[in-house]
Amino acid sequence: MGTRANQRKAKAASGGSVVTRMCSISTTGVIFASSRALEVSSELALSIQTDLLGLHREWSVQGWVIECTPLDVSEAGPEFLVTLLFSEIPAGLQQLLLLTESAQGGRAYPVVRDAEIFGLN
Repeated sequence: MGTRANQRKAKAASGGSVVTRMCSISTTGVIFASSRALEVSSELALSIQTDLLGLHREWSVQGWVIECTPLDVSEAGPEFLVTLLFSEIPAGLQQLLLLTESAQGGRAYPVVRDAEIFGLN
């Protein structure tokens, strides 16, 4: 399954999305790279695009930023790794992610350090 995330609520100063790439996604949250630091505990809405067997869908999700850590500075500028815990996820996307996780035989996302209380691990 191919997925891509685009930020909808908060835009970068240049007017574009701050999401540079999606790293992983699960039924409880998403980890993505951002072109700027996002405040922990801020609410965020994302557009998740999926492409499965030629069926293209766009899903709107909402969640809370629970971690934002700096990555190495690239030629394009600084990057941050953001973990978003879903507060709202469409039932169809949740089912799709559950099927993908079970087909892969494990987690579709890396373990987030000290995040057990959020249900990510």
